[in-house]
Amino acid sequence: MKTIKASALQKGDLIATISPSHALDKSLVDRAEKDIQAAGYKLYRHPHIHERLHRQAGSLEQRVQAIHDVFENPDIKAIIVTSGGNRTLHLLDHLDYDLIARNPKYICGYSDISALLNAIYAKTGLVTIHGTDLHRAAKDEERDWHHFQPLLELLSGQADRNLLDFEKANLFKSGAGTGRLIGGNLTLLQNLIKTDYLSDSEDIILFIEDEKETLWNVDRMLLFMRRHGLFDKCKGLLIGGFSESVDYKAPTPSFGYDLQDLIQEHCADGFEFPIITNAPFGHIGAISPLPIGLNAELIATPDRMSLQLLENCTL
Repeated sequence: MKTIKASALQKGDLIATISPSHALDKSLVDRAEKDIQAAGYKLYRHPHIHERLHRQAGSLEQRVQAIHDVFENPDIKAIIVTSGGNRTLHLLDHLDYDLIARNPKYICGYSDISALLNAIYAKTGLVTIHGTDLHRAAKDEERDWHHFQPLLELLSGQADRNLLDFEKANLFKSGAGTGRLIGGNLTLLQNLIKTDYLSDSEDIILFIEDEKETLWNVDRMLLFMRRHGLFDKCKGLLIGGFSESVDYKAPTPSFGYDLQDLIQEHCADGFEFPIITNAPFGHIGAISPLPIGLNAELIATPDRMSLQLLENCTL
C-alpha cells in the first residue's frame, strides 16, 4: 500500500478537535485552545464533543460522523483529539476509509486512540501521529514544557528528523535496525493483531506503552504478540512509559516477574533487534510525537541511542 502524507501546517491554519473516546471537560478544552492559538493556529471544536453517553462524547454514530466531518471539511488542516479513554475500538468497523484517504490530514492522539491511528494507516496508508491530545496538554499544571510544540513542529515540517530525546531512556539490548514505525498502547495493539486494522508491513520499529496494567496481564499480551509473529517483524523495539499498577510498587511483585523480566522473555530472547526502555512517550513523562507509517532508523548502543526518520513527515 502506498504511504499517504498530508501537507505541512501553515500558521493560521485551522486544527479540529474531536472526541472518538471519552468526553473532555470544557475548561480543559479552553485551556488547550489558548496554547494552540498562542502557537499561531485556530481550533475548531466539533459540536459532538459536548455530547455525553456514559463517559463517551456521544453515541457510536455521533463519534463516527464527527471523524467523517472533520476529514471531509477542506478548511480543516489537522486533527488533535480531546482525550483517550475507551471504546474507540468500536468505531473501526463503521468508518469510511475511502473518504479518509481522499482527504488526507494528520490526526493525533494516544492511549485508546491508538486503535484509530493504526486502523487508519493500515486501511488507507495515511500516516497518523501518536502524540499529545488536548487533555494531556491541558492538565499539565506546571507548564514546564509545551506539549504542543514538538507536535506542531513535526506537522509544520519544522522538526528535524531525530524524533526522541533518549537522555533518560535505558539501553536494554544493543543493535540497529530500520523499519516503519508502528505502535501505541499495548492493550489496543494486542486487540488489533490478526485484523485488517494493524499494518502487515514486514519490517517495523515497534513502540509500545500502557497505563495501570497488571504485570500478569502485560505478560499475557506480550506472549500473545510473540505467538502471533509480531516480534518476528521487528527491526527495533521502543518501550515507553508504563504507568504503575499496584503490583509494580510492591518491594517484591506478587506476580514474581517485573517488567524487565517480561521484556527479556518475550521480546529479547531469540531475537536480534535492539530494545530501548523508558523512552519518552506514553502515559508518564514526555510524550514525543511518533508518526505511524514512516520509515525510521533505531540505533541503540552504549555510546548512542537515536531514532531518526528516513523521510520527511509532511509533503
